[in-house]
Amino acid sequence: MQSTRLQQHLDRYLGIPLCVLLHLFSKPAPTTPIPKKILFIQLSALGDTILAIPTVRAIRHAFPNAEIAMLASPTNLNYLSECPYIDRRIPFHKPGGRLISLLRREGFDWAIDLEHWPRLSALLAYATGAPMRIGFSTTGQYRHFLFTETVSHIQGQHEVRNFLNLAAQLNCSVQELGLEVWWCQKERAWVREVLAEEGISLEKPIVVLHPEAGRRGEPRRRWSQGRYVALANALVARYDAQIVLTGAPDEVVVSEEIAERTKDRAVVFAGRTDVNQLAALFADATLVVSGNCGPMHLAAATGTPVIGLHGPTNFAQWGPWSRNASVVHARVPCSPCLNLGFEYGCQELPDGTSPCMHTVAVAAVLRECERLLGDSC
Repeated sequence: MQSTRLQQHLDRYLGIPLCVLLHLFSKPAPTTPIPKKILFIQLSALGDTILAIPTVRAIRHAFPNAEIAMLASPTNLNYLSECPYIDRRIPFHKPGGRLISLLRREGFDWAIDLEHWPRLSALLAYATGAPMRIGFSTTGQYRHFLFTETVSHIQGQHEVRNFLNLAAQLNCSVQELGLEVWWCQKERAWVREVLAEEGISLEKPIVVLHPEAGRRGEPRRRWSQGRYVALANALVARYDAQIVLTGAPDEVVVSEEIAERTKDRAVVFAGRTDVNQLAALFADATLVVSGNCGPMHLAAATGTPVIGLHGPTNFAQWGPWSRNASVVHARVPCSPCLNLGFEYGCQELPDGTSPCMHTVAVAAVLRECERLLGDSC
């Protein structure tokens, strides 16, 4: 879950006492072995939502007649707008009495919390009144008090497998491990129309660079702009690649600055796509290069070859989940330093990046580009 430092402090110093206090007054209720209504909770992180899809799919298949709802941010719900495993979508903006009242009225049998550290999501699961509440027990987070069933969140294990442990706890068999995207034809048509307007041909290699890696206010996962420029120049020289830069509306400046420095023209798509349009763009690309963020996982879900760049983040836990993916990671003793996603072990540099990201060499990334591009170019 992404959040500001203030939100993290409030979640910790108010959330932990609330979890313990509510646990003291909790009374066990009879659970329903075959639920009629199931709620998933994934408040903000797009990447975690994408990685949880094999688990959501397994539970959907195990209980085909249940009504399944998802409480999530608008961005997550946009990604899930055509997901066949979700019946209802409940937007999360901020906690409050109206939301809690709505959740209690729904009469959920099961509440499944997909977050792994925030107390807020555990509190919302508790607020539903669902007799069966399952979520992660994460070391040092004290959120497990509010669940009737817990699963240990294992540091260094890929998040897809951590999520699947929730399904296993519910005795749901898992037959498919792949990620999914569900763009509509209108999204693909829009992408191809804009590519044509920008002079980008589907007959030549298209390399998408996603330079941001998480929210703009915390850029320590980001590779330096100069290295993206050097990579773009090398790919154009070797493969006559067409370079496209992507990002959220508040990430346009970074992409524009990189585009201004490349020797050949790079097209800036940053700020122009929603999440499903971005997925359609990734699907038309020959290769995607990105730091560890939601769009990296989105690219992996399309099946397009993707290279994930990791410094503070644990690539074994958050690497792109795809057979067509590769990872280039920092090789310094203090990397990785993140298990929960926010506990950085060092101060950022003047440009906002982490020192370990500067050990990820352009030559190493270029070697992986060459391996994945192979004969396709």
